[in-house]
Parts: sequence; C-alpha cells; structure tokens
Amino acid sequence: MTFEIANIIAPVWLPLVWGLFVGFVFSTVGAAGGILASFGLISVLGLQNANLVKPMAQTLTLVTPLIAVPIYFRQRRLVISLALILGAGGVFGAIIGSSLSVSHLSDMQLFKPVFGILVLVIVVQIAWQLVGRKQVTEQHTLRASLNFEHLVDQGGAPCSIGVKQQSWSFDRINFIFAGENFSYNPWLPFFTGMGIAIISSAFGVGGGFLLVPYMSIIMRLPMFIIAGTSALAIAIHSISSIANYMRLGVELDYSLLALLLSGTAIGAFVGPLLSKFLRESWLRAILCIVLLFIGLWYLGIAS
Repeated sequence: MTFEIANIIAPVWLPLVWGLFVGFVFSTVGAAGGILASFGLISVLGLQNANLVKPMAQTLTLVTPLIAVPIYFRQRRLVISLALILGAGGVFGAIIGSSLSVSHLSDMQLFKPVFGILVLVIVVQIAWQLVGRKQVTEQHTLRASLNFEHLVDQGGAPCSIGVKQQSWSFDRINFIFAGENFSYNPWLPFFTGMGIAIISSAFGVGGGFLLVPYMSIIMRLPMFIIAGTSALAIAIHSISSIANYMRLGVELDYSLLALLLSGTAIGAFVGPLLSKFLRESWLRAILCIVLLFIGLWYLGIAS
C-alpha cells in the first residue's frame, strides 16, 4: 500500500502489528511507547521526514493513554493529582520543544544519532536503578509493592488497596497506596513535567522514558502506580505538542495513522490487564532492554 504523505510503500499488516507492539509495551511499562513508535516509523516503515515522524509518533503515545488510563483508574493505580501537575507543566514545555524542533532538528541524519544518545542516557539511569534497587528503594515503597503483589497473588481486586487521595496544599500533597503513605511537593513535578515535555516533544516521543525514572528514582513511587500516572501526564502534553506541530505546518498521514492506531488500541487494552501479573523488577528490566537496543541501533552499533 502506498502512503503518499509519508512517501513510503508498506504492507497493510506491518503498521498494524507494529502499532499493537507499541501499545502493549507502552501501557505495560508506562514508557518506551514513543521511542518504539519513532523507531518503527523510521527503521521499520522507512519514513525520512523527521518533522513528520515526531507528531505521528506522539499520536500513538496519545491513543495508548486513552485506552489504558480508564483501566488503571478502575484498578485505582493512578495518582491523578500528580498526573495533572506533570501535565500542566508539560503543556508549556511541549509548545517550546516542538517549536524549537521544527526549526533545528529537521534533518534525519542529525536526528537519529542525537536520539540514540538520549536513549542511552536513559538506559544508564534505568540499569543503575535496576542493579541497585535494594539500596535506593524506600522501605515504605517496597512494602507497598509487596502488599500489592501479595494481593494479586491471592486473587484480590487491585482497587481494594489502590490509590486514595488524602490531602492537598500548595506545598504538600498526600495519598495512600497499598496501605502506605506517600507525599510530594507539587512544584517539583510541575517544572519537571515542563522540562521533560520540552525534550519529548522535540524528539516526538511520549516522555515516559523520563517520567518513569523520575517517579521511581526521585519520587520513590511503586512501579504499579507509575504506568497509569505517566500515561495520563503524557496524554496532556502530547495533545499540546501535536497541535503545535500542525500549527507549524506539519501534515499528518492519516491513512498510515489509522492502521498504526488500530494496532495500538489493541495493545493498550491488553497491556494493563497483564501488567498486574508482572513483578516490579520485570517491568524495569523490560524498559531497560528496549531502550538499550534502540539507542545502539541509532548510533550504528546494533543493526
């Protein structure tokens, strides 16, 4: 099939299957969906227009939260207050990042190696976190994860010990998950969301590869509530980024998007249903492996 705007020829099943893979990975680990989408558009489907790849990839990361977030919400595995704060900062960052990218990161030969370096930096973060998990994980975070895992093993409903908002203020927000108390200052995630959105919109990715380490390493939250929270924040700033790319004159290939989105929707639906059966260390390891391969690919080391 010929996709005129994308200027490629590909079998119909290929974008459908790749979209399914993107949706499954993103909704399961809460990250890497945008990276996989960009990788698929460039290296699997053959797009050569960097400015087209960015909003196309972000559209896939937008659809996944629309499917996955309601499921996480029913399971009470979503910190809504944190997602909204990250997303609010992300709106400003997305406009800045996409505007700069159209002007200064439109050459595919420049885009790919810089993209690869960024991904490998994240790999180092996740690998360090995975290897040193026992040293960096707070005791209440570990207890919450173990409590949730035990409940699932016993066949219990995740919503029974899910997120419960406790209190709000300008300098402290508190909530409970799996019987443990968590709190954070809202200003740090606001500005962090802005910074992450600048980077993610510039490269056309969702930002989960930065949001997940931030919420895990800095905020010390259990992985079981990070995926849904990350997905909602990404949806907010992705909408802003895509809209700005289109305002700047980038035309999307809707026929290609339709196939990719169909597969992504299926993968996004299946992911949250399966992720509750995966151990926390598995989720981190999957994220690390995916990012490592893609980073090496774009630096020309893996092929």
